[in-house]
Amino acid sequence: MKTDDIRESFLRFFEERGHVRLPSDSLVPADDPTLLFTGAGMNQFKDEFQGKGRYRTGLRRACTSQKCLRTGDLEKVGRTPSHHTFFEMLGNFSFGDYFKLEAMQWAWDLVTKLYAINPSRLVVTCYEGDDEAYAIWRDAVGIPTPRIFRFGEHANYWPADAPSSAPGGTLCGPCAEIFYDYGESIGCRRPSCDPSCNCSRFIEIWNLVFQQFMKQDDGSLKPLPLKNIDTGAGLERVACVLQGVRNDYETDIFAPIVAQVSRLCGKRPDAGVAERIRIHRISDHVRGAAFVIADGVLPGNKERGYVLRRILRRAIRDGHDLGLDEPFLHRLVPTVVDAMGHAYPELAARRENLGRIIKAEEESFLTTLARGSAILADRIAAAKDKGETTLPADISADLWDTYGFPFEITQQICEEARLSVDRAAFEADMERRQAGSKGGEQFGQVFDTSALAQVKSFAKPTAFQGYETDEAEATVVAIVADDHLAEEAPEGAEVILVLDHTPFYGESGGQVGDEGVLESPTARVEVTATSRAGDYVHHHGRVVQGTLRRGERVHAIVASDRRAAIRRNHTATHLLHWALRKVLGPHAEQAGSLVAPDRLRFDFTHFAPLTPQEVERVEALVNERILENSQVTATQTTLAEAKKQGAMALFGEKYGDSVRMISVSDFSKELCGGTHAERTGDIGLFTITSETGIAAGVRRIEAVTGHAAYRRVVEHEAQLDRLAEVLKAPRERLVERAEEIAEETKRLARELEKAKRQSFAASAGGGPFQEKGRFGDTVVIAGALEGGKPDDLRLAADGLRKKHPSAAIILGATGEGTASLLCALTPDLVKRGLHAGNIVKDAAKHIAGGGGGRPDMAQAGGKNPAGLQAALDSAVAALTALLEKPKP
Repeated sequence: MKTDDIRESFLRFFEERGHVRLPSDSLVPADDPTLLFTGAGMNQFKDEFQGKGRYRTGLRRACTSQKCLRTGDLEKVGRTPSHHTFFEMLGNFSFGDYFKLEAMQWAWDLVTKLYAINPSRLVVTCYEGDDEAYAIWRDAVGIPTPRIFRFGEHANYWPADAPSSAPGGTLCGPCAEIFYDYGESIGCRRPSCDPSCNCSRFIEIWNLVFQQFMKQDDGSLKPLPLKNIDTGAGLERVACVLQGVRNDYETDIFAPIVAQVSRLCGKRPDAGVAERIRIHRISDHVRGAAFVIADGVLPGNKERGYVLRRILRRAIRDGHDLGLDEPFLHRLVPTVVDAMGHAYPELAARRENLGRIIKAEEESFLTTLARGSAILADRIAAAKDKGETTLPADISADLWDTYGFPFEITQQICEEARLSVDRAAFEADMERRQAGSKGGEQFGQVFDTSALAQVKSFAKPTAFQGYETDEAEATVVAIVADDHLAEEAPEGAEVILVLDHTPFYGESGGQVGDEGVLESPTARVEVTATSRAGDYVHHHGRVVQGTLRRGERVHAIVASDRRAAIRRNHTATHLLHWALRKVLGPHAEQAGSLVAPDRLRFDFTHFAPLTPQEVERVEALVNERILENSQVTATQTTLAEAKKQGAMALFGEKYGDSVRMISVSDFSKELCGGTHAERTGDIGLFTITSETGIAAGVRRIEAVTGHAAYRRVVEHEAQLDRLAEVLKAPRERLVERAEEIAEETKRLARELEKAKRQSFAASAGGGPFQEKGRFGDTVVIAGALEGGKPDDLRLAADGLRKKHPSAAIILGATGEGTASLLCALTPDLVKRGLHAGNIVKDAAKHIAGGGGGRPDMAQAGGKNPAGLQAALDSAVAALTALLEKPKP
């Protein structure tokens, strides 16, 4: 059975049993502070498990095939048959509806009847204290007792060890599992082998969690009034069993990727253990990276971006070790799309951008890898020379902080050199530097238990009225102060308020939240920010007058001038997006944005800096549309209808069945929940202030509109007037006059350089550079320039080598807190075996620095100018010792 058929038959099986088939949630969970990535099918149902969210509208049964990403077992990926970063979790869920009997019976029926797995190849487990589940396996399902195993809370409880270790307030319960048994000839071959053994004989294919308790502060388990079912079956593992292979990488969704990796590197997975691991790891990582990027994450140095970068760079390093020294991962994207695109059409829609983003990261990292590897090799050699067995933490931190060289790569290279690396010390060093570069899979606890999260249990979602008005009457349904629910808030209190209705827009979709005031008969609150969590709007502010009480009516007033500026900038971003695609091509997709009252920022996928002509053209197109004064309309419609009309769904966004489409005339249609101008003419003027690169394959444009754009024009006019005054030229001749001055400056610089060369060449034997010895026809020259620059040292060395046919030259210079060294040798000395790089590298120790270079010329820099003379003396001594040796 093909993997696509396995997925479809699972979902159809549960649809036939009253479940609502729901789409996979994004890998980037919305409004969930406890997760970095979606790691399980249950993540999108946290509210429903607690009797909130869609439970209130009647959702009792659901089934999904959920995209998941986990990095906790990253070291096992490629080494085992079934560990992955990205995988799909098949799941069926009950929210206070059916419970153990139905869940267990259906699971058994699906695997043995629909999937036709031989029951004799299956074993099951349950929690040792769950007699009910044991009886269902034995009596209702009819499984022989020798094939039922009972384990403790670590193996068969969710979360693991919850009865003894989970904090109070944790939803938990026992679980039961179904394992496939590959037989006694596989694994450890012990007669006593069971599913608790890690030998690979038994592979878990389905886990059924019975969420039935709330852990109390006193350690007891209180039964829940709403008992839930949460199951998860790994799609790749099920496919492995049904397709009769022993390894997930041999299934139909992995085999084409593995084959393409093999073709690119010219090696087969069975060529050796190391080759197999690397080929499998590349296959897994490129698939995972494609899905993460498709959900809107870009490579970076923090949080999700760092996790993605870490996955990509491990794969690139594996390719490097397989002989792939040029970018190759992007060439695997079409194969990934072919394998997964039927189930996930967003991959096919963004095939080109996925490849370009991955290629840009490859090119960036290959440069980093070459530079960082060379530096690390020197540091490893130095550590070994000193007899050290651990690489100093500051070295790995410097490599990451300065060069972007990942710690994991440092660790891998050090392990190959039999040198350990202290990760804890590295992380402590990075924390001191406030780099914020650690990525993780999850933070916080499984369920958000904050005061704001508790509001969902008693309050309906906030009704947003801000599309129609800037003012509204509302009731205060919750007051949160110091993360505690409060009945009232006195004057001076910092609060977060939830209202039943609001005109305030909560920050989302790149648009900042509104500011304004809330007024009641007894209090006044200044709202300084507005955020949102799902359908709940949070008003952050301070009580500046009186005492505000829960249940009071308030008059909510948005700062209208600020809102109007935000409207202009938001509509301008839509026009900018359209213009970029018009000028650059359809690959220019939004990759992030900021819509604020004073400016807008728009990130987009493109792989080269825009030329001045392209920037000018984009700006002109936007202003042309502004002058047309086109109508801006908002339409509520279905997602299918919006796509049919050509509306753009933004990179990484998740949309429900009902969407809001913003149309500007007939040329721009985007799905958007933000506030907008009524007509394009309301924007006034659009001016681009900068165009920069922010990541591999991602550009950023910043711009201003309306009053801010007008102020920018006024300021530029004043600057032009001042420039005309300073250059003593009319405005129409400013460019010509500036070119004349620039040419004169270049001429003077050339004359100065010529004078320096003549001065330096004449100074041997006098001035700053002195002869330190003669060895036949060879002269040793050394000296220092106070306040000199590295370029001055190169000029001096060139002049001295022209004057002396055979010379060994060591020069130095000092600046503010820095020192520079340069060693230069004439060709005859290089032929004798002298190496300028070795000379300068040893001497640099005296100035607390390092360096190197070619045999004929090398440089070094350091942070100890006081040691310069010692460095020069050391180099002269080294040269003297070499030149005193007889010529070979």
